[in-house]
Amino acid sequence: MRTSIADRNQREHVCIVCEQEKKEGIFLFGHFLCLDCNRAIVQTNTDDPNYSFYVRQLRKMFTSKIHS
Repeated sequence: MRTSIADRNQREHVCIVCEQEKKEGIFLFGHFLCLDCNRAIVQTNTDDPNYSFYVRQLRKMFTSKIHS
C-alpha cells in the first residue's frame, strides 16, 4: 500500500537529533530532521558546547542499517 504525499506530511516523524516526534522537517539520507533542530544546527558555532552533540546525533545518519 502506497501512501500519498499528503498522508506522509500529516504523520509525525521522530527527529534524528532531538528524538522527539515532530510534524515539520526535512529528510536527509532517509532520516528525519525537524525544523527546530535544523535551525539550531545552522546557527551553532563550532566552538559552542552543543556543536559536538549535533555532530554525534547527525553521525547516526551514516551508520549502516541491517534490513531483514
